[in-house]
Amino acid sequence: MMEPDLNQYSKVIPYWEGGDIGQYSNHLTVWLDEHIGREGQNVDLKSEFQTNIQPLNTLDNEVVDTPLFLSPEILEQLKDRVYCLKAFFNSNECLAFINLHHDRKIFFITSGSMGETFLREIAGLPQIQEILIFCGNISHHVQTWAMDYIEVITAMLDHQTNLLLRLTKDIAKYIQDKGAEHMAALERNGAKTCYAWAIKLTLRAKKLGDTNSKILLDILEKKFDDVETTSSTAEEHMEQDKP
Repeated sequence: MMEPDLNQYSKVIPYWEGGDIGQYSNHLTVWLDEHIGREGQNVDLKSEFQTNIQPLNTLDNEVVDTPLFLSPEILEQLKDRVYCLKAFFNSNECLAFINLHHDRKIFFITSGSMGETFLREIAGLPQIQEILIFCGNISHHVQTWAMDYIEVITAMLDHQTNLLLRLTKDIAKYIQDKGAEHMAALERNGAKTCYAWAIKLTLRAKKLGDTNSKILLDILEKKFDDVETTSSTAEEHMEQDKP
């Protein structure tokens, strides 16, 4: 099977009956780090992550039709509110943010040093979707504290590319699952958009070196096409039912 045309899936125009495309998914990414969390530090790193994981972003090789009901200014504001990365260096502020967003699913990243004391605050919270530890000495943290949280730590990574790849893949999978939820609720446009976004993120993961992307893309492409077929059939039935 040929690799899917990115433009085909990028051109899906998000539309939500309530007028808020921020409701297609409910995930956020939170990063707690003494240095990365500070404004003005590691700017390029945070920008790379924000660009890659944000499905509303348009990359150089992606052509997206901006929703007609959103101005570019509003769309940029939305990118800072939904599906985005929020970085903190202060543990108390980070915890307050997590508790405030109890209705979201949070992909949480932290360093080994901060994770040692912070994980006790969030382990078991229902809004925590996954926990990624980004550290330079994995074995040290495994030996000293991380084994106490083996049930809640999703992965420990020591290179930023591996971290970005893992995060991108996991968010793509989460958005795919949201697409299935929309489909089960007969919200076809929500399903179609989520599958399109999942394809975009999976293709980005492929560029980062993911070796399993072809299988995932085949699955997502079929799901996307199934929504298209179902939508067309539903429209035909509606036309036939008209007096």
